Amino acid sequence: MSAVLPSVPIAPGRLPVLGHLPAMSRDPLQFLQNLRRQGDLVAFHLGARPVYLVNAPELIRQVLVTDAAKFHRGKVFRKARQLLGNGLATADNPEHQEQRRIVQPAFHRARITGYAAIMRAEIERITAAWPEGTRFRLDEQLAELTLNVTAKSLFHTDFSQAAVAEIHRSLAPVLNGVTSRALLPEFLEHLPTPANRRFDEALLRLTAIVDQAIDDYRASGVDHGDLLSMLVTGEPVPDEEIRAQVLNLLMAGTETTATALSWLGYELAAHPVLADRVRAELTTVLGDRPAGPWDLPELSYVDRVITETLRLHTPVWLLMRTSVEPVRLGGADLPAGTEVLVVPPTLHRDPALYPDPLRFDPDRWLHPEAKLWRRTRFFPFGGGAHHCVGDNFAWTEMALTVAAVYRRWDLRLAPGARVREVTRAFLKPSSVPVLATRVVTPQS
Repeated sequence: MSAVLPSVPIAPGRLPVLGHLPAMSRDPLQFLQNLRRQGDLVAFHLGARPVYLVNAPELIRQVLVTDAAKFHRGKVFRKARQLLGNGLATADNPEHQEQRRIVQPAFHRARITGYAAIMRAEIERITAAWPEGTRFRLDEQLAELTLNVTAKSLFHTDFSQAAVAEIHRSLAPVLNGVTSRALLPEFLEHLPTPANRRFDEALLRLTAIVDQAIDDYRASGVDHGDLLSMLVTGEPVPDEEIRAQVLNLLMAGTETTATALSWLGYELAAHPVLADRVRAELTTVLGDRPAGPWDLPELSYVDRVITETLRLHTPVWLLMRTSVEPVRLGGADLPAGTEVLVVPPTLHRDPALYPDPLRFDPDRWLHPEAKLWRRTRFFPFGGGAHHCVGDNFAWTEMALTVAAVYRRWDLRLAPGARVREVTRAFLKPSSVPVLATRVVTPQS
């Protein structure tokens, strides 16, 4: 086991054998946030394994963008690749670049404009059934929405209600299991624990649903012009890669966007004045017509609300990388095989970078240097070669959802609601219970 470089500070509180695992297990985000005060590059131990936490925005950009070729995806992605297949969200170079080339056309601007009709139809269908004045979980509704939008847009698949319920039941244990297995010692994943059994069973259920969808697609013999058609009828792609791509994009397209929208809904429910500002902008810009992708540049306050949500509640909370050659980072010479960790939420909550960082303030993005912040200290979709291929898809879906929901509904947190931050595979709210009241405005 390699020793920590002498020029790099080590996190306090290291225990024999366990290292910093107990502190990480108790409150991982707070533990990592506290390490920002230790320096631009700080080492901590997962068991006996040293990991280097990268804190300075310029060093994060070096790892993700300028020196990206010197790093491969870290243990989280290696573990995900073993368990979920070698899909776009898990693959490393050069496979990642080849897969990105195949998948990229599905996310071109013209395609996203076409997906807008699917997005609006799903938003209308789900929100039309909301019970006025009766408590319901907004996060569950948004998870169903994003799952259906992803399935219908990219795979032209209309999952049955049973399949939707099964996917929701299975996603969390699979995604959480991948993350925990990457951070914990490997021998633990082979123990017959309840968590390991839940993971294995959930992965089998998800795989069965995806395989059935692919079989049904092939049996139809119809080219729908979507991503699944490209995979099935285009350049020869092995069956296991098709399954991996569908699993990868289904998980990424569902969980990250649903998490971000859930936090956005929480913040506007907790701050009705901000929701009123959203509603006023929608009325001014749209009048009585539904929003389309072409309207998004005019919805500047909606854009700031989404941006601030992604800053304060970044869904993807850790990015691991492993150096594949020696690299100089922040004055330290890292040898090949060094594991580094980037934690976007701690960067986005650094008071030295964002004053009063825990306050939800969309207007902070009116700052004269806000455009520079977006380029240099804002990484909600990662960066460089592994920047999320579906970022425009997700942003369009979030903006259209905001436009449809807040012209029709006033959402408030249900009495007694206590929303906690849950650090698992994604940085999710524990739940977002709300009460909905119809508003008298032009309807989307």
